This record gives sequence, structure tokens and C-alpha cells, in this order.
Amino acid sequence: MGSPKVAIVCLSHFQGGMELDAIKHADMFNRHGINSILICRKKTYLENAANQMNFPTFSIDFKAKLGIALIRGLRKIIKQQSISTLIFFGTSEIKSIYFAVKGLDCQVILRHGTTMSSPKTDLLHSWFYSCVSNYVSISDHLNNNIKQIFPVSNKSVTTIYNPVDASKTQSSKAKSKCFLHVGRVEEGKGVFDAVVALGKADIPRECKNLTFVGAFEFDAKNRLEKLAKQEQVNVSFEGFVSDPTPLYQSHSFLLFPSHGEGLGNTILEGLQSNQAAICYGNTVFPELKELGFENMYLADHLNTDSLAKQIEAAFHNVSDEAINPNLSLLDKYFSETYAIQKWAALI
Repeated sequence: MGSPKVAIVCLSHFQGGMELDAIKHADMFNRHGINSILICRKKTYLENAANQMNFPTFSIDFKAKLGIALIRGLRKIIKQQSISTLIFFGTSEIKSIYFAVKGLDCQVILRHGTTMSSPKTDLLHSWFYSCVSNYVSISDHLNNNIKQIFPVSNKSVTTIYNPVDASKTQSSKAKSKCFLHVGRVEEGKGVFDAVVALGKADIPRECKNLTFVGAFEFDAKNRLEKLAKQEQVNVSFEGFVSDPTPLYQSHSFLLFPSHGEGLGNTILEGLQSNQAAICYGNTVFPELKELGFENMYLADHLNTDSLAKQIEAAFHNVSDEAINPNLSLLDKYFSETYAIQKWAALI
């Protein structure tokens, strides 16, 4: 393999969906013959996880999101590795990226994966974002969000859906009639809504079991346990799990009433595992229905009574012998081949 030309940059110190996406894309690019490296922050989950993978990884030790250490570190790697395209997963460090690529023949693609509400179209933000040549979103919903929030001007905005791992696709069911929530255990992910709605739902008491998979703060965990006791719901906490596939495949229902998603891995992995997905009908979820995906039950936004009714509908419609109806759509829109073709056109 020759000198890398593409750098996937994710400078987050967190452990979540964006960080996993950065690793997955670096791995996917290299497996499909796109010379690429991963640039991350030193002493983070992302660095540790990337070092276990078989692709080039460079880490930078810095404290400030706009600072000399980060600018110099990025610029040094870009020049030494002959990077021609930098794909940035995030937004916080765009100021340092602006200075790092200044005067270099290196285009910047901003990959956007989260709904944002604070506009970045003022003069100062427009100046820093002028280094971005293309915007990529992970859903049409986010495509529109980009146009509203960022100083896009005449730059391209492209939707590239996150690919799913085809080896983990489940064609039929053999699951317990229990509920799963995958994501950070926080209010914005709808964890409290899920417990309240499950408590209200008219289904057998012994089936009101909800497993949370994702990082949590003990305060949120304690509040949820107290609420669950009040609502007569059994809850358990797995914490962060690097590969939740077995949990998806052993639970019939994905109860994920997020208050807003770009197009998180959770919903795709649930549909891939032939789960019935119960969500609010907000942000990206109606888009999946419009693409033709089945086994989706959408409630009125932030309405736990409506959410309880959708839980009941999913519960009474589930069949242990049902074949996954979403296989062809997953292959069409969420395959690595489809994603690579769209990325290659930009790189």
C-alpha cells in the first residue's frame, strides 16, 4: 500500500457512536483499497480501540480545542503522510483544522452525524468553516440540518448512510419478549420516557423487562431505578458493550425513544437484528419508514401515552418465526459497497 492520502480525524475523548463510526470508516476504507489513516487524541478510548485494529493510527497530545499543540500536530501528520483529503468527524476542533490545513493542498470534508440547533453562520464561524470543501451527512434529515446550521454557501452536501456489518444480519427471530435500549443512558436518549411508557403499556407484567446498554452516570442510573420501581418495570444495566450484537439478537424489541437522532447505529443494528423498533416519530425515524423499512412503530414526539400504545402494537404483532423484512433494503442503502462508491466520488 502506498502513502496514505485520506485522514479520518476524530479528536473526541468520549466513547460513543461517533468514535465507533470513525474506527469503522478507517477500517472500511483500508479494506476497500482507499489509502487512509486515523488521527485521534492521545490517551483516549478511540486511540486504544484503534491500536487493536490493523490500520495506521496517529495520536496527538493536546488540551485546548484551539491551540498550538493540536495545530502543529495535525499539520505535521498531514505533511508527512501526504494527506490530500481530511475527513473530520466532529465540529469542536474546526478552528485548529482551519489553521492546520492553511496553505496545504488538502481538502476538508466535514462528516455530520448529530442534529444541531446552534447556527454557525456568523462571520467568525464562516471564516473557520471556509476550509470545508464538502459536507457529508448520515441521513437526509441531517442533510437539511447542515443547510440550516452551517455556512454551506455553494458547497456540496451529500447523504452517505452508515453501512452495517452484513455478517451480523439476522434473517429470523428466536428471541425473548423483552425490551432493549442501546445508547448513552441520559435523558436525551429517551431512557426515562422508555420506563414510563413501558409502565403504562397494557402488556403482561412479566414482559416489562428493559435492558440498558451504554455508558451511564450513577445519578441517572439511580433515578431510573427509582422510576422503574414506581412504574413496576424491571431494569438492568449492561454498561458500554463493544459488540452488542448478541443482545440485539436475544431481545424482540428495541425501545429507543430518542429525542432526536441523525441516524444512529442503534436503530440500524436493531432492524438488522430483526427487532421491532419502537421510537418517537421525530428527526430521522420517519425517513427510514419512507425508504420502506418495516417493523417500525413510531409514536408522537415526547408523548409517553402514544409510546405505550406503540409498545402494545409491537408486542401483539411480534412473531418468533417472522423473516426479517428489511434484508433487501439494508443491502441496498446500508452496504459497504454503496458507502464506498459515494465516498470515492468525493475523495
